[in-house]
Amino acid sequence: MESADEPKNHLPIIASKPKENVAARCESYIDESLLPPLNDDDYFSSEEDQDNVPVGKKCNRCPDLKPLEFSMSEKNLKKREMKEMQAIEAAYNAKQEALREDRDAFTVAIGNQVSVLDGEHNAYANVKDISVHNFSVSARGIVLLKDTSVTIAHGKKYGLVGPNGTGKSALMKLLAWRKIPVPKNIDVHLVEQEVVGDDRSALEVVVSANEELVKLREQVVGLLNLSVDGNVYDDIAGEKLAALYDRSRIIGAYTAEAQASKILAGLGFIKDMQMRATRSFSGRWRMRISLARALFVQPTLLLLDEPTNHLDLRAALWLEEYLCCWKNTLVIVSHDRDFLNTICGDIIHLHEQKLQLYRGNFDEFERLYEQRRREVNRISETHEKQVKAATRAGNMVQLEKANARVKILVRKEVSRGKVDEDSELLTNTPKKWTDYSVMFHFPGPTKLKAPLLQLINVHFSYPNRNDFRLSNVDAGIDMGTQAAIVGPNGAGKSALLNLLAGNLVPTSGEVRKSPKLRIGRYSQHFVDLLTMEETPVKYLLRLHSDQEGPSKEEAVCAKLGKFGLPRNNHYIPIVKLSGGQKSRVVFTSISMSKPHILLLDEPTNHLDMQSIDALANALNEFTGGVVLVTHDSRLISQVCNDEEDSEIWVVENGTVEAFPGTFDEYKKELQREIKDEADE
Repeated sequence: MESADEPKNHLPIIASKPKENVAARCESYIDESLLPPLNDDDYFSSEEDQDNVPVGKKCNRCPDLKPLEFSMSEKNLKKREMKEMQAIEAAYNAKQEALREDRDAFTVAIGNQVSVLDGEHNAYANVKDISVHNFSVSARGIVLLKDTSVTIAHGKKYGLVGPNGTGKSALMKLLAWRKIPVPKNIDVHLVEQEVVGDDRSALEVVVSANEELVKLREQVVGLLNLSVDGNVYDDIAGEKLAALYDRSRIIGAYTAEAQASKILAGLGFIKDMQMRATRSFSGRWRMRISLARALFVQPTLLLLDEPTNHLDLRAALWLEEYLCCWKNTLVIVSHDRDFLNTICGDIIHLHEQKLQLYRGNFDEFERLYEQRRREVNRISETHEKQVKAATRAGNMVQLEKANARVKILVRKEVSRGKVDEDSELLTNTPKKWTDYSVMFHFPGPTKLKAPLLQLINVHFSYPNRNDFRLSNVDAGIDMGTQAAIVGPNGAGKSALLNLLAGNLVPTSGEVRKSPKLRIGRYSQHFVDLLTMEETPVKYLLRLHSDQEGPSKEEAVCAKLGKFGLPRNNHYIPIVKLSGGQKSRVVFTSISMSKPHILLLDEPTNHLDMQSIDALANALNEFTGGVVLVTHDSRLISQVCNDEEDSEIWVVENGTVEAFPGTFDEYKKELQREIKDEADE
């Protein structure tokens, strides 16, 4: 691959020149990976670290390009970092408080009665299926589900899908809290919060999730201590000890640490990390530990709400493989359709306050849903025409016949399987299914002379950190660049994005950019840094006051609407918006800045599937440069689908290398590694 110093007609997308002192590529993806103690977004642990950040050097080459300049003083930089960290901490505390208040916010009515919290009825004590009929759910007076039913059969894997804000997470919580009745013998585990950091190791915390195992070990130690004190076992104590050993063998106590270690390794924890205190991990890593605990205890009903949000691509693929072999009941909320396609055999669709079951994976659901939508809309249009004709004629008999004919037509479609048996069309006036649609758009930027942005022989390391380094990085972005950055969490993907954005300064090397370059930067932390007391309209008008047209507010509202934020949310404080709604405000702001380059770090975490498809379409239409970090393999496949113009940048073991092939080939290579490790 060309050196950055060699003459050329165009900028190379990426090159990496590892020196002899750089660690060689490991055979296994996670063996000896340079995973830092904290997530690579958590740059500084103290103000001293910030003081030691190197200052950018002036570029003496390429006079037509300028090196990155930083007008802020070190003091102001430290203030900004502190303000951002305080905002993130405040958002986290607000989230924890909201979780505590959630139980009081929901009302569940089953038939004509309000359910109790425990949901544990002694009847059906041995039943492992969950079946609830004719129930409704509201949250602070807002109806989420109305007169609907759900059946969750034991041993099946379900995907729970629907647009953002319709109540999917609420339904999962209500099942976990047993506010929706769950048979008494079914143990339910919802992965919702990260584990509390303390002095216990990650491995200890995972094993401790099995409460029976912990209690058995304590009882064994108690009996063994009797002999240490000089007492002699009596027959009863000996029998108790033998029974404890038998039970320990049955529940797998002797292989518990090995099983927990295997799960942690699959989620990205190398051996050294498994033995570290949980308090030393960032929130995203503690979420992985929480997920590992759930997988380790193997509950009868496992509820996973966006489980891949805190995972890198490899860990997501490992989880996908692991859940395919899951024997108990599983319900997953996920925006990753490849993940659902691989794991789930049934889809529960939350649509217009109803839960509708579709047999098959997500692709099959989409096909069946579109078929049902067409049939319902056809019936609705036919009935509407007949009613209008009868109304114009003033013929009540004809109107009654129209209502009778529509019910006959609905029953016919039910028998053909094209309409649900419990469809409200059988009892109510038919109405069209409303389509949920969203369209993202990033305006085409003004053309700039190449190269737009360039890293030349860049080295980077954090002050006082010997376990993390990026070396010999040569990367460039031009108009039309489409690149995906992949690699394990903590390897430096976000650090590389921040070097490109100018938020980090290289330890050595050069960063060059075009003087008029505008960069649109999305990070999952940006959502937490919005001005929470402002409304979306006020926030965007403050940042982008150059709006055209007779009404600047209307122009902003139109842009928010295109990015899928409902109009009733345009004038409420941002703090009251959901994570997905806040992300739409951020995307709208990026679009309004008219960037030449988009740098996106996990842009799908708060988006539903329709929005992810809209984002992929917008990125494909965008004529500027795109670099993204995401665990969503489908988004990468959609955006980086051109073998000539697309690149896969692998950040691993301190280097950045271009993968010699397509993303699908890279993904298959990872899947082969995962299967090989599982077979060992």
